[in-house]
Amino acid sequence: MDAFDLVWGMDVPFKIKAFGWRLFHSRLPMKDLLELRGMPLSVDDLKCIFCGVCKENRDHLFFGCLVVKNIWNEIAFWVDKGAFSVEECFSNFMDWHLFFHSKLVLDRKLDIIWFATTWCIWLVRNGACFRKEAWSVNSTLFGTSSCWLGDGRFVEKLLNPIIPYTSFVRIRCTISRNVIG
Repeated sequence: MDAFDLVWGMDVPFKIKAFGWRLFHSRLPMKDLLELRGMPLSVDDLKCIFCGVCKENRDHLFFGCLVVKNIWNEIAFWVDKGAFSVEECFSNFMDWHLFFHSKLVLDRKLDIIWFATTWCIWLVRNGACFRKEAWSVNSTLFGTSSCWLGDGRFVEKLLNPIIPYTSFVRIRCTISRNVIG
């Protein structure tokens, strides 16, 4: 099964599936694609909103940026995955997918973590680019955990084989204090 089949088979809202499809096909309005389509952007406008150094493109924004790598590494730590290393979209998705399947997670629904993380990175990026919203690694992690944990009803059933539910509650409380405090 390839990544495209997995996207459409996921138990996530349709808009997240469509986002995943667009991400895999490089169809999100990233700065490098806007430049290719003739949009007049200055050198500074082309830079990644998070690091301000590299030109924004799909693989950099979601996986290669040093700031975003911190987010992925923290999430990898939460689920006992090991250090984040894959910086290409398809390979990154399959790396996480295979990790969760190797853990024999009930119902194999943990790919939602990958989607929650990429979706929140995209929302934070758009907020910073278009509405000049302040952002931080902690607020992005909190947003990811909110997408992923939701109200917690499915978390204990799905995630217990990897980490006890109480650890996720503790993680979320820690992030809440860091974001608010």
